[in-house]
Amino acid sequence: MKTPFIFLFSTIASVASAQGVQPTTQLPACRLPAQSFPVKYEKLARTDQGYAWIRKAVPADAEVSGNGGERADGSAMYTWLSFYRVDLDNDGQCDWYLNASAPLSSGGDRDSINTLYLGRKNGWLRIGATVPAHEPDEPGIGNTMEEQDRYLFGEEIGVIHDAANKTNYLVASFPSRHVQGDSRPGYRVQVWDADKKTLRLLDKWEPGSKAAAIYAFFKARGARLPAASTAAPEDTLLHFDAEVEAYERAQACNPDSPQRSAPDLVGAVSRHLLARCKR
Repeated sequence: MKTPFIFLFSTIASVASAQGVQPTTQLPACRLPAQSFPVKYEKLARTDQGYAWIRKAVPADAEVSGNGGERADGSAMYTWLSFYRVDLDNDGQCDWYLNASAPLSSGGDRDSINTLYLGRKNGWLRIGATVPAHEPDEPGIGNTMEEQDRYLFGEEIGVIHDAANKTNYLVASFPSRHVQGDSRPGYRVQVWDADKKTLRLLDKWEPGSKAAAIYAFFKARGARLPAASTAAPEDTLLHFDAEVEAYERAQACNPDSPQRSAPDLVGAVSRHLLARCKR
């Protein structure tokens, strides 16, 4: 029973080697800035009991999360903030990838916004939608909804390190109850774009590409989940879910899906994936 897996992994390793990548879930340690969190979150932790969970974080935690603001007075529905520590721009300094997930109903439907905080010697460089300097990065605050398309990369993220090129790749997706799930289906492979100063979405369906090699590795071995220091080992890997890919294929081949019917608004389907649809 072990033979197919060994053959599959050796094939993936050969493909990755041919593309000049050396994928691994073992991430190199990054340097922690002197300031643990962006200033406004440290202030919120001191002045608002709702954000007191930030003060409980320890340096070993690569994931820190808790409630944000209440969506409407008395609703008891709160935005959930998740900080994931990872070297996003591959400079050796630790960064924060923030996902703010806002419930839209008690049934589980939700929307989100992402904000990147790049670690610098003297603090943090923020990359995200326009919000007041003292406000949290949550949907509905400032221009988060108007600028959402530019700052929406995925909810929970996994990381794969390319040891050959000292580059981190992010693997992320949107859950089925996420309102963006239909227009941004499947796993999204992303990497830092130094010129545009943001994460760039790659085409994992392009044969022979580095993204294809990273995606193949993810399907076989998973991706590292930035996790709290108390997390069990099984909770530190993001595993491939075949249903997520199956839904992406279905959406790609459905002419009425958002990607097919409004590509200018939500992004076009990869031509390499589209070629796989039955005629």
